[in-house]
Amino acid sequence: MTTSLIAPAAQVCAFALGCAVIHAARAHAAAVSRVLAVTAIVAAALVLLGASLACAPDDAMSLDGITTFNAA
Repeated sequence: MTTSLIAPAAQVCAFALGCAVIHAARAHAAAVSRVLAVTAIVAAALVLLGASLACAPDDAMSLDGITTFNAA
């Protein structure tokens, strides 16, 4: 009997938690927007940094190799 009540109780708790999060987000919409904007900017910067490191030429490469690498 108790196992049949656990799943609906968990769903009710998840729904109530979701409602509380939405209510808190509405009350602090400006702060949440700033946090999301900063997170997006930092994520974009990290993606660009990772892409630049993945495409960077080797340290041991000569100048001719680097110019050939960049032209490819």
